[in-house]
Amino acid sequence: MLKMRIERAPLKSGENRVILEEYNHLTSGNIPLDEFVHWVKHNPAGPAWHAILETEGGRIVGHTSVFPLRTNFGEGRIIPAKSEYSFLQQNFRKEKIRGYENAGQPAFIVLLDQLFKHCQEQGWGPIFASTNEKNQVFTRKVGLRAVEFPLWECLLILRPGKASRLTPNVSRRERLGLLAAGIVQSAAWTLAAPLLSVKGIRATPVGRNGFTAENARLSFFEDTESLQWRYPKGQYLRFEVESATGSFVIAKRGSATRFVRVCQWRLEDTERVCGLVRVLVRQARQDGALGVRWAVYDGEPDSTELVKQMRRAGFLCARRTRIVMVHKKEEAYLEPSLWKMNDSLFSFDP
Repeated sequence: MLKMRIERAPLKSGENRVILEEYNHLTSGNIPLDEFVHWVKHNPAGPAWHAILETEGGRIVGHTSVFPLRTNFGEGRIIPAKSEYSFLQQNFRKEKIRGYENAGQPAFIVLLDQLFKHCQEQGWGPIFASTNEKNQVFTRKVGLRAVEFPLWECLLILRPGKASRLTPNVSRRERLGLLAAGIVQSAAWTLAAPLLSVKGIRATPVGRNGFTAENARLSFFEDTESLQWRYPKGQYLRFEVESATGSFVIAKRGSATRFVRVCQWRLEDTERVCGLVRVLVRQARQDGALGVRWAVYDGEPDSTELVKQMRRAGFLCARRTRIVMVHKKEEAYLEPSLWKMNDSLFSFDP
């Protein structure tokens, strides 16, 4: 028999470490402890709520959490919340939870459902999650419903061999396509690099200041505190157009196994794209990254023109669909047009 408790961060001494070790082991993750604590404890919108499953002897074998986010939508009267860090050890998946012996549902479903209900009682919502197709089966059982966000995935590949091997969720044929496109892209940008100017673009601290928040759609990471929390120093860079107040991109730095990834941006006009792309490519080279990745979601201002500009810069742009699971209790948010979508919600990994 398992015991369940719901608590808000900070947890008891040592519990963050135990939870993270189990999560990393079961998901093959590599999230550092200080980063996990950063996400669940130091959020400017408030710390996360945790649901924990443990044995009679006090050993933690299951966990899920939900952390709140700030938004200006609804004049700041709603508290959107994201589900993260969920797991239940294989050996305990058929165990019953004390007090829920007759629930008729697996322990993991009970764990998620009870935490979601608790957070909703606190006034949090919409509750949402980003998960793979395999886990969507479980999230549907606790009231989450799929919302589809069509997008253009734009890639500029600088290390063709590695990019074709390491890019996840692609078929063998697509890998061959990435290799062929990457050979052309990397050669072209190697030849062009000495001729391209990056004047008029400057690097600024990611959390130096916020910007005018959007209130017509559900949007995130716009005030200074949220920017500083969302984009830890050293992992992200912000580039601004000097002659255009308010034009910028925020990108996650790349490495030998990942792309420089644009997470958030604002552009006064798409004519600024070429200069920003040059800076991003230069940064990717400095990082030894696979290349540059920029996802442009349908419905965003000038999305069609933005994709056109990136194609002119040599990007490979392909159609994709991002799935976000949103709790049915907030049915209105099952409408994609209510969300200002970008990759800032999907790159919390270290």
